[in-house]
Amino acid sequence: MRFPYTKLFLNAQPRPYLNVFLGKGFHTSDVVMALVDSGADYPIFPMDMANSDYLNLDLVKAESWNFSGTTGLMQTAKLAEVWMTILEPNGTKLCEVLTMCAFCDTFKMSGGVLLGQIGFFSCFKTSFYQPEQHFEIEQWPAIAV
Repeated sequence: MRFPYTKLFLNAQPRPYLNVFLGKGFHTSDVVMALVDSGADYPIFPMDMANSDYLNLDLVKAESWNFSGTTGLMQTAKLAEVWMTILEPNGTKLCEVLTMCAFCDTFKMSGGVLLGQIGFFSCFKTSFYQPEQHFEIEQWPAIAV
């Protein structure tokens, strides 16, 4: 599926964004803009999305993961397996994958959440056409749901 690059702010460079939402059991998050970021290890979301108003995840015993990114400071996230739904540009459901995501209480999403190597690129073949301002994703057949 082909997606156009998105310009979030007036003076910003267009980037590869997808609209996604997460689910666990009967709970789902809101739809969020997610940057397809090959420099991120895991998909990273704010901890607020894991709480009872959204996914209702119990992360007390979840594995911790330490990372550093745009802040330059070490941050800690909790890892959880959730369903991630990718939406087409017109808002209809493209696909859903069971994947590992990180939830961090110090992660801010002014420029969107991040989709990373483990949990996104491990689920999708991704091709970037930056000069043409679009990208394509194709779900790997072995993990199609």
